Amino acid sequence: MADFQYKLVKRGDITFVEVSPHPDWQEFKSFVEQFIAEQQVQLVELDTGMDRHQLRYRLNGHQYVMQFEHYTDSIWIEKDY
Repeated sequence: MADFQYKLVKRGDITFVEVSPHPDWQEFKSFVEQFIAEQQVQLVELDTGMDRHQLRYRLNGHQYVMQFEHYTDSIWIEKDY
């Protein structure tokens, strides 16, 4: 498993995830595994799509979705309603 360093940067209702080295499209699952272990979150669903990968997880009674968009190569987290 790759060792990713990441920082969560909150801007309004969205938290941007700055990752180094930035995972490529195929490495997102490895990054997710590391994130789940380090943040001690409960995995709800991992959906790997053509244009966007999504990780749904629970933390402290709230559900969130982490999105990794292929076209903008960006990763962010939002509350999942």
